[in-house]
Amino acid sequence: MSRHERGLEEHGADNGSWSTPRLFLSGFPADVPDRELVKFRVRLFAMLGEIVNHYRPDPFTLSAGYGTLPPRPGQEAPRRPPEEEQTPTFSTVEPLYTFDQLVLPEETVSRLLDCVSLVEVAPLVFDTWNLRSIEPHPSTAVNFRGPPGTGKTMAAHAIAHRLGRRILSCRLSDLESKYHGDGPKNLAALFAAAKEQHAVLFVDEAESLLSRRFAQPQQAAESAINSMRTELLMALDTFQGLVIFASNLPHSYDAAVESRLLHVDFALPDHAARRRIWQTHLPAELPVHEDVSLEELADVGDVSGRDIKLAVILAAVGTARRRQDAVSRDSLLAALKEQRTPPPAPPVPDGSGAELSDEGKQSVAEQLRRRLADTKADSGAGHEDASATDGGDADTPA
Repeated sequence: MSRHERGLEEHGADNGSWSTPRLFLSGFPADVPDRELVKFRVRLFAMLGEIVNHYRPDPFTLSAGYGTLPPRPGQEAPRRPPEEEQTPTFSTVEPLYTFDQLVLPEETVSRLLDCVSLVEVAPLVFDTWNLRSIEPHPSTAVNFRGPPGTGKTMAAHAIAHRLGRRILSCRLSDLESKYHGDGPKNLAALFAAAKEQHAVLFVDEAESLLSRRFAQPQQAAESAINSMRTELLMALDTFQGLVIFASNLPHSYDAAVESRLLHVDFALPDHAARRRIWQTHLPAELPVHEDVSLEELADVGDVSGRDIKLAVILAAVGTARRRQDAVSRDSLLAALKEQRTPPPAPPVPDGSGAELSDEGKQSVAEQLRRRLADTKADSGAGHEDASATDGGDADTPA
């Protein structure tokens, strides 16, 4: 809390004059460096001094911190607006893709079919064969991991289509809330909605949700994430259905979550897969120039299925905009190159803030080499002079 107080000895009863205000600061986080706290105090004192000298206000109190401002004495705690008290609703959709549309390696497709079988044979295994006696709430939790654009979302929809179920898609941002404690409630509501609608639950961008819990949370946000991960464990243990997580980045998962997941790895397509993806993304109705070769297009590596899809769309839009008759080879390759081009590297500034050209960089490097050589030469000459002087003094007769 930061507080400015005015004492009777500081405020003249007649003319209302002010002396230097007394300022008190306390409650800073212990992990903030002392140097930063000193800089903060100096700046704050200077600004408050200017306000006091200019406006001559009555004594006032300043509060600073992180989170919701605490209520004053006699004041009710702030209430959540009525429009924000509702738990978010989660709705399902019909699957958009089927297994016939997937272009994946055979081992990946086989792994996906295993996930489907785990759900299809559940009545036989757990009811007829009575494995429900050892697992009262059988659920299948799968994690799709791999680079963006490799078909994770399509695979989730294909599984839901194969099972004849709707799909409920969600991201971690749909579950988070600025109110403490709402994240776990929203996660519980998500699983309840999937159970009620008998849907396949698909959680995209789940890296943060699946990572390790904080051993000693230092901030409210870390405590909220820990609560959501704990709620996730309880939900997985009681949910009867299929849950699919998707993560784009390799991550250190929480050990308790990892033991409940079946992993399916997705990779960038090889040459044969790229050719099939190009073929499926060039429909018969699309006018394609005779110079377009699937083999040549598939030769461009290090691309995902999403890159190819966007390249076809961009090339088709450009062709229509220019009022050309057909999509050409050059337009497809140019669009694909544009998709694969990384962002430009930040410029290397000089002392004035202007960007250096290649010639300027070489000039600076040459100047540095010359100065280093001169420094070494001067240093060597200094040592030789000192040695000669010492030798002369030794030979000088007393």
